[in-house]
Amino acid sequence: MSRLQGKVALVTGASSGIGLAVTKRFAAEGARVFAVARRAEVECSAGGDVTAFRADISRPQDVEAMVQACEQRFGRLDILCNNAGVGGPSGVRIHELGLDEWDRVMATNLRGTFLTLRAAIPLMLVSGGGSIVNMASVGSFRASPGSSAYITSKGGLLMLTRTAALEYVQDNIRVNAVCPGMTETSILSALSPEQIVEMNKRSPLGRMNTPEEVASLTLFLASDESSGITGAAYIIDGGRCAG
Repeated sequence: MSRLQGKVALVTGASSGIGLAVTKRFAAEGARVFAVARRAEVECSAGGDVTAFRADISRPQDVEAMVQACEQRFGRLDILCNNAGVGGPSGVRIHELGLDEWDRVMATNLRGTFLTLRAAIPLMLVSGGGSIVNMASVGSFRASPGSSAYITSKGGLLMLTRTAALEYVQDNIRVNAVCPGMTETSILSALSPEQIVEMNKRSPLGRMNTPEEVASLTLFLASDESSGITGAAYIIDGGRCAG
C-alpha cells in the first residue's frame, strides 16, 4: 500500500480516536507523519514512520513551533489533517453556558484550526501544494439543542474550509472537510450505556462510525485519488442525514 508514498503529512489530535486512526492509516500508506497532540505518546502506538510532537493548537506559539519542527524534520509539507477538537458541554442551553466553556471549545475547534492553517499553508506553498482535510462534523449541517458551542464551532469550520479552498485553488492546494456523525471515540466516554444505545438507534445503520472508517475517507481526500475535489464536505454518519 503506497497511496501516500513520499508524502509528508501533519496530523493534529493524533494521540487517540480518529486522529490516531488517521495517523496509522497515513503511515501504512507510505507517508512520513508528523503526529501532533497535547500528549506525546502517539509515536509508540501508531507504528510506521511517525514523529510525535507535543503541542496545544489553541496556543499560537505551540502552532508556530510545531510547523517549524515539521519543516526542520522533513523540509516540506504535502498533507495537513486538522483533526484536533473538543466536545464541549452537552445538554446545556445557551443562557446556561459559561463563557469559559464557550471560549474553550472555540479556541481549539475553530481558532486552533485557523492558527494551524495560517502557520502551515506557507510551508505547503513552497512545497508545491498539497491536500488539507479539516475534521468537521454532521453538526456543521444540522443543529442539536444543548450543544451550541460545539455546533457553532463546526459550522464555522465548514465555512473556513470552503473559504480556504477558494483562496488556494490556484496554488495547487485542495481543502476539504470530513463530517463524521457519532463515532466510537473517547469524546463519548461520559455517556451512559443507555445513552449509547439511544444514539445507535438514530443511525439507519444502527451503529456508530469506527475511527478507522473515518480514516479511510480522510485518506481518500488526502491522496491524489481525489485530485479533482476541493471545497467539498463529505458526511459519514451511517445515513442519518439522509432523512
